[in-house]
Amino acid sequence: MDFSLMTYTVHGGQPGGIDTLEGIADFAAELDFAALELSAGRDLTEHDPPAIADLCASRDLAISCINGSANLAAREDDEFEAGLADAREMIEAAAEMHCPVIMLIPGMAESEDDLARAADRIVQGLRRVIPDAVSAEVTVTIEDFPNALAPYASIEQVRYLINNAPGLKLTYDCGNWLIGGDDPLDAIDEFADEIVNAHIKDWEPDPNEGQRRSPDGTSIRGGLHGEGMLDHPSILSKLTEVGYDGFLAFEYEGVEDHQEATRRGVSYLREVLTEIGDGT
Repeated sequence: MDFSLMTYTVHGGQPGGIDTLEGIADFAAELDFAALELSAGRDLTEHDPPAIADLCASRDLAISCINGSANLAAREDDEFEAGLADAREMIEAAAEMHCPVIMLIPGMAESEDDLARAADRIVQGLRRVIPDAVSAEVTVTIEDFPNALAPYASIEQVRYLINNAPGLKLTYDCGNWLIGGDDPLDAIDEFADEIVNAHIKDWEPDPNEGQRRSPDGTSIRGGLHGEGMLDHPSILSKLTEVGYDGFLAFEYEGVEDHQEATRRGVSYLREVLTEIGDGT
């Protein structure tokens, strides 16, 4: 398993962030990341795909994934069609940059009572865009998303989408399962054959009582890897056990300096991989 750096983790809007994609790529290369995971809403609006491919290649960085929003849950047909167009734009960009995976955030329900309708609408949209992705040799994924209005927050919800949208795969987010009420290890067992990308983050209790909460009501926020709530040795061991050999996309969304948190966090994760016998 190799590490990829999610560009949003250290972008200029974060504490200690980096203002340019070129700077982010330099930082990733300095820390021996193997790839970048791009954010479509920012990276693809600021640079065209050939330019991104060139700046990554010049630093020996692959592009592991493009993540972004495509509102396939929209009730109105015009918004739904716009969501399809957003998804197809990501597929085209991925193909142009030889990026094998995209991760869609495919919209939200209007209320908790609307979750079933939204899930079926998302399935409808995925069935229309996945054939385009297959033709382009790009794999479409969703992640377990930490929002009560996302009909893909829990194991049960994600399983429904994967079962009903042939070709859909999973970007496994180790921390988000906790928000959905599931054990991250159970999720690896459930989706062992469908995980093609992974986000590795951590949580910590939020002393400011923010809006993000675990199912037991605890207020949480992004934490530093190895110092928070996630059991990374068990998670990485389980991923190794089931044969996952894709990228581990480093994700930090806490309150510390993001460059320093990335340095410390990826160092810790590399130590964990070495201890379990899969050091990279």
